[in-house]
Amino acid sequence: MLSLYKTLIRPHVEYYSAHGAHSTKKIELIEKIQHRFTKMIKNMKSKSYDDRLRYLGLWILGEPNRI
Repeated sequence: MLSLYKTLIRPHVEYYSAHGAHSTKKIELIEKIQHRFTKMIKNMKSKSYDDRLRYLGLWILGEPNRI
């Protein structure tokens, strides 16, 4: 499921967040997509969002260097 997300969804979200989202509100809405996705992965729902990102090798969209 993670490879599906990284292949099909993440590139679109990253592009939009870099080129289309100029307000904090838009970035927050885009970030919710990733937040919801990470909860859908088996055994991830009970972990904190930061822990899920670290485990999956993802980062917060507004902070690309943060893992």
